Amino acid sequence: MADEFRPHPGIPRNVVHFLDQGSLLALDAALRALDAAGLGSGAGDARRFAVADGLPYRAPGQGAMFVPYGHLVARTLGIRGPVVTVAGAEASGMAAIVQAARIIARGDADVVIAGAAQALQRPLLEHLQALSGERALPFDRGHAGMVAAEGAAYVIIEAEAHARQRGAAVLARVAAAAETFDPLAEPTAVADANEAGRLMQAILGAAGYLQNQVDLLVSCADGRPALDVADGFGALRTFGRHAYYADVTATAGSLGQLLAAGGPAAVAMAAEAMRRGQVWPIAGLETPVEGLELAFVREVKAAKLDCVLVTSLGTGGVGAGVLLTAP
Repeated sequence: MADEFRPHPGIPRNVVHFLDQGSLLALDAALRALDAAGLGSGAGDARRFAVADGLPYRAPGQGAMFVPYGHLVARTLGIRGPVVTVAGAEASGMAAIVQAARIIARGDADVVIAGAAQALQRPLLEHLQALSGERALPFDRGHAGMVAAEGAAYVIIEAEAHARQRGAAVLARVAAAAETFDPLAEPTAVADANEAGRLMQAILGAAGYLQNQVDLLVSCADGRPALDVADGFGALRTFGRHAYYADVTATAGSLGQLLAAGGPAAVAMAAEAMRRGQVWPIAGLETPVEGLELAFVREVKAAKLDCVLVTSLGTGGVGAGVLLTAP
């Protein structure tokens, strides 16, 4: 319940009452991610910490943010390393994770707080109304729209040497991260299956992995027919005769479409699934879209997850994703 929400105690009391909903969600989630990683205040050199933040989804004509959430996080924590803010509609949070992986790979920081927050203001809800349905049914023939949700999700991406030195509990490794753009996609439409498949292939290629090495695909399908078809048939084309090797699940049937925060939430759930050795099902899936022959997860199941592919497609043609491997 909303009235049961208690902000993270690390948010200064003289600040919390001045934050809007999105800012509060972002700061709360970032602080909880640091806690989960065992990185409290003063845990390291502030110059070696960074933030990669995805801009929230905005309706056409809706006013832009004055201060991005990533800047708020960095100011509150006293971070002095790079602070990167990226756009990409629903894929912006995942694009931020891609940027975080690159920051670590370049050696520009030891620790990056990466993710996004999404609040639902009235202009955005009105804009999304035409794309919304009563229930989110990813990949199901009855899919008729998404169910928008608000929230925030941040993950901690850390240089391996730094994590080992402090004895961190590593949930997964980022084997590869990639992003694509489709210039032919309309500003209010997602890319097609060819582009979705190109994104998946780019991620696998960057990691040097084959299709039959993937144990689980966490899809960005959310109940919008165009997105379900794009990511579903993109996976079918990418995996080909190995389509039944990798399990396929999605988060939007359970969490709703978290928009900018959807990608980071999927990454967090994928890492947790790897830790537990357990895969969650696609909520609401009864009869898959015709011709979409994938190994959909229908109920909670135990699984050894050594390699997980997570995708995110945003309106306007943006695509981003990561490949996680077991630590």
